[in-house]
Order: sequence, then C-alpha cells, then structure tokens
Amino acid sequence: MLGYFVAAAVTVWIAQTILGFRQFKKFNNHIRELRQEGRVAIGRARGHFSAGVLILFIIDADCRIQRGEIMEGRTVFAGFKAFDNFNGLTLFELSEDLCKSMKLSRQQTLAVISAQQEYESYKLMKAEENLATG
Repeated sequence: MLGYFVAAAVTVWIAQTILGFRQFKKFNNHIRELRQEGRVAIGRARGHFSAGVLILFIIDADCRIQRGEIMEGRTVFAGFKAFDNFNGLTLFELSEDLCKSMKLSRQQTLAVISAQQEYESYKLMKAEENLATG
C-alpha cells in the first residue's frame, strides 16, 4: 500500500516538473515574440493563498503602454489574455490609486506596480552601466 502511495507521489511530482518546465518555455517564447513589438515591462505578484498574477506591458520609446497581457491562476495551465486597462498611459502614471479606481484585485495591483518598479530598476541599472563604460 505504501509503495502505491510513493509511486503516485513520484508520478505527480514528475508531471508537475514537466508541466512547469513547459509553462516556463512557453512564457519565454511568448516574451521573445512580444519583444519584437517593443520593450516589455514585466510585473508579478506571487500567490500563496490566492492566484498568482503575471502582467506584461509592451511599451514604446516614451514608456507609453501599447498593450498589456495578464496571466492569472494557480495551475500550470494558466495562459495570457488581453489586459488593455492601461493602454495609452505611460508606465510612470501607474499607481495603486489608479488600480483601485479600476477595481483591480490586490494581486493585479501588486503586479502592475511591480512592472513599473522593475522597469525603473532596469532603466537605472542601464544608466549606471552607461556611466561606467562611457
């Protein structure tokens, strides 16, 4: 009996690993496709007891959001769908108050703010690299 339980647990673990790897590979391919359209700001909010959220914003040279995509879910079967709430705004206009006025969930708000902060960190890092090399 214990042997069946161990075999089932190992099978589930292997399936989870394979499906997680496939989701990661699919995500990387999707990001690669989006980067052909412009720069991509990525925001995430991990879900421990709630669904995790991943938000992608395609931005132009002025950091104006051209379009957005969102992935929410608890499983490896979650996929991206359109998230056009912020199209036309600049990344720097995003705020918690704006998200609340749009009635976004807490996880969605955290992901939006994360995208903004991650992009600002990236820009700062690139500016420091340019100062060091130039």
